Amino acid sequence: MNLNTVLVAAIAKGAASVTRKPLSALRGDVAELKRQVAELKRLVRSLQKDAPQRVAAVPAPEAGDGQVPGIRPTGPMVRKVRARLGLTQADFAKLAGVSTLTISKWEQAEGQITLRARTLAAFAAIRGMGKRDAEKALAGE
Repeated sequence: MNLNTVLVAAIAKGAASVTRKPLSALRGDVAELKRQVAELKRLVRSLQKDAPQRVAAVPAPEAGDGQVPGIRPTGPMVRKVRARLGLTQADFAKLAGVSTLTISKWEQAEGQITLRARTLAAFAAIRGMGKRDAEKALAGE
């Protein structure tokens, strides 16, 4: 018998006995994680199936509960509001809290304009003003 072969066999036997317990604990942990993943997948599938009913059950926000008004401004709408109030682009920009260049870009837009919530609320307020209200608001600044 070769000494090298004996040493290799002894080392393999010792390594197997040393690693057996930690590996069995890891196998148990892996099995538990697989069970948890399977349960989460089932939960996701059920939520995806129920999602249309859940979305339909959510009521639309009302204007009085602190939400942004439900208006969809367009370029022509901005031009009409500004013309109705008799304001320059600079004055309208001051009231809306944006730059004059922004008002120019809004008016040139073809379709709907996407505004931030604060700016949309300011536009809604301006839209509800009359000429005198707009003049007072500008004079107050």
